[in-house]
Amino acid sequence: MKKTLFFTVLTLILHTSLFAQSIEMGRSLYQQGDYERAIFVLERVTGEESMLLLGKSHFAQRNYLKSINILTSISESNSEWHQDANYTIALAHFQLKNYAKSFEYLNDLITASRTTTITRRADQFYNDALGYLTDKQRFDVFKSVSKDEIRLDLIEQSLGRIDFTLATALFDLYEDSKSEDSPLRENRIKTALADSIQYQQNFNPNRLKTAPDGISYNIGVVLPQFEFNAPEYEIPQHLYYGIQLAVEQFNQENPDTKAFITYRNTNPEENTANSVMADLVYKEDIDVLIGPLFSEVAKEFSDLAEAYEIPILLPLANADSLDLYNNYVFQLNPSFATQGKIMARKAVLELGYDTLGVIAEAQSLGAPAARAFRHEAERLGGYVEYYFEEDFESLGYDIRDYTQFFTTNMLDSVAMVKAVYAPFTGSIAQTLIESMLTDLEAMRSDVAILGSEEWREVNIESRRLDSTQLYFSRSFDVDTSTSEARKFISEFRIRFSTLPNQFAYIGYDAASIILDQLDFINNPADLRDSLKNLRGYDGLSIDVSFNGTHVNEQIRIERMVRDRERSFVAQPGQSQQNRRRR
Repeated sequence: MKKTLFFTVLTLILHTSLFAQSIEMGRSLYQQGDYERAIFVLERVTGEESMLLLGKSHFAQRNYLKSINILTSISESNSEWHQDANYTIALAHFQLKNYAKSFEYLNDLITASRTTTITRRADQFYNDALGYLTDKQRFDVFKSVSKDEIRLDLIEQSLGRIDFTLATALFDLYEDSKSEDSPLRENRIKTALADSIQYQQNFNPNRLKTAPDGISYNIGVVLPQFEFNAPEYEIPQHLYYGIQLAVEQFNQENPDTKAFITYRNTNPEENTANSVMADLVYKEDIDVLIGPLFSEVAKEFSDLAEAYEIPILLPLANADSLDLYNNYVFQLNPSFATQGKIMARKAVLELGYDTLGVIAEAQSLGAPAARAFRHEAERLGGYVEYYFEEDFESLGYDIRDYTQFFTTNMLDSVAMVKAVYAPFTGSIAQTLIESMLTDLEAMRSDVAILGSEEWREVNIESRRLDSTQLYFSRSFDVDTSTSEARKFISEFRIRFSTLPNQFAYIGYDAASIILDQLDFINNPADLRDSLKNLRGYDGLSIDVSFNGTHVNEQIRIERMVRDRERSFVAQPGQSQQNRRRR
């Protein structure tokens, strides 16, 4: 009997010791931020402290629903643990955009009989969260909460932020639904709404929203994967590296706000746009999506953007076939039509070319650019004397029957033009460029050439085109001589053990645009409108202005600078690239 009792006591001692060690290890791992290992340990320990730490670990891992399910089991027997659990539940509901439930949990903590560190934090979060909501979110919370006190808080916080008519309607709705009177607060609101003229004078709908500490933003990234030895491998790889670096820098600079990346591969057949988008929205609760790369896949995702109300920023896709009137799709790379429109403005308004010619391959990506150029040039008062949009491939790329009209010889019996827009694109671009230059050279024509990006590598120095001016558009351009670019190169090399290519800069700019806007507006629900109104963003690789549209309208148009001009303007110590940028 004594022997049995001895072993029973020994077993209890060992069990208690192991339990103490396990809870201590779980607590230590949680405090160190090693949440994944903390969850592994704490799932094997019973007791309310382990449940509290387990729920908070799942919250830190953004497993918000699981965190709520675990923490609701914490009893009121330990008031400090119960308050901590309820505060974390409130934060989890807030991240899930269940704002009404979040406010109710926070309000319960604020009105608790005993003030603690947790209740003070809850009060701060509650007040910041009131100023975080959009008008729609505020109204949804107003309809969903059960407490009159929260409704009054929402109304008071809305005064001066929403239109007088809406504020009055909201207060009328409160009075019709309230369960008890709050004379002091109600009279204060009535006084604010007594004079509509005075109210409108203080009305400021653009007042910046506040963001509660601890809020996080979820950025979805959809890019294809390629085999390591594939020529396309480094395109998505460096794009993602650029996005990742921007997010890491944002998190370092904003200790109270965090951004997270969730990546999905668009290559496998089972990863349809529908399945990927549903997974990112419902499971990962993303606020915005970067990608995909190519226009064909982008079209599939753009069709879903409005249904899910998720803004999509396309880093490279620029086909004019995309649904650019979709309220949630933004194209970083200007479309070809946009490129044509901007080039027309440059030609007519800045360079003074009032008589123009246009030549483009039919059914090519340059065709929409040609049509947009003609439309914009004529709208601005220019005149398109010759417009050729033909199937040059069927002619063996012999375009002399068309280029003959681009003469500058006064003796030719044709109407002369001052400049020709030639948006040649794709695999045939260099062939058409070569044919056109040969024809102009034979005619001794000095007509100015306005080209697409494919013209940037053309060398007309060796041709008999001494007076020819060449302008070409560039969507992306990196000046590695700037201090910002040098800093990026250094940090990129340290972080990823490789030098960045052009796509790394593009990915960095895409993520930086989103993060800058989120930092300004705080609430992702306003991101769509914020992006649409974006103007004058100067990135490392691209300048961005959406100007109330969904397509970037900032295009860099450069003039080909001849060697003699470089030597004329060059200053001692300047690099060739700096001279070119001047």
